[in-house]
Amino acid sequence: MPLSKLNQEQYAAATAPAGHNLVIASAGTGKTSTIVARIAHLLNLGVKPEKILLLTFTNKAAAEMIERLNRHFDKKITSAIVAGTFHAVSYALLRELGKGVILKQPAELKTLLKSLVEKRKFYHVSDARPYGGAYLYDVYSLYQNKEMSADFETWFSKNYEDQAEFAEIYADILREFEEEKAKFNYADFNDVLLKMRHELQKGAPLRFDEILVDEYQDTNGVQEAILSLIRREDNFFVVGDVKQSIYRFRMTDPTLFLKK
Repeated sequence: MPLSKLNQEQYAAATAPAGHNLVIASAGTGKTSTIVARIAHLLNLGVKPEKILLLTFTNKAAAEMIERLNRHFDKKITSAIVAGTFHAVSYALLRELGKGVILKQPAELKTLLKSLVEKRKFYHVSDARPYGGAYLYDVYSLYQNKEMSADFETWFSKNYEDQAEFAEIYADILREFEEEKAKFNYADFNDVLLKMRHELQKGAPLRFDEILVDEYQDTNGVQEAILSLIRREDNFFVVGDVKQSIYRFRMTDPTLFLKK
């Protein structure tokens, strides 16, 4: 069994009582083995596999963990574990809830936004040049991953002062952009997470007996918001190391790890 090959610290983590368990694991300390052993421990305790949620930052990592479990459990059991990236899991859960979307690549939606930007007239007094559709899409993506409270116009004016005179126009373009996406049920990766958060806020019936998160230091604001809506006091197990945060470019917030 996976537990028999662990050292003392790994074993203590894998068999920790239910609760909010934070495991600080630097490179080379066997965190993958610990997570696999934790899941094996849960299954041995009788936790139903469909009540186990494993979130990783690549689908390859999730597949590797499930493959390791396949050496010790029937595939009918391991295949029932809900495992994958935040985006993949949210996409699948939305479909189960009857809220599925048509996933579009960023390049496709950038083309749509570009067409909306090109229809607009930008009257301005400064020498600033308005953003094109592709760049505005990236700025909007940054906003969606980071900001939890302010509206786009307010956030943009504060963070892009040299473009603040265009903030109202950009906000209006983005409202039209969202309307066009909704018309055809289009969504990008950001939308999938935002829609998942929205459904959870409405009370979507998702109940897990254990939520495991690998590389927790790489979660961003939206992902943390989703976790806050599905975790309880007795079902949260996260592994990571703030020194290994590698996804700053997509607005991960390692300080969330330090707050646990």
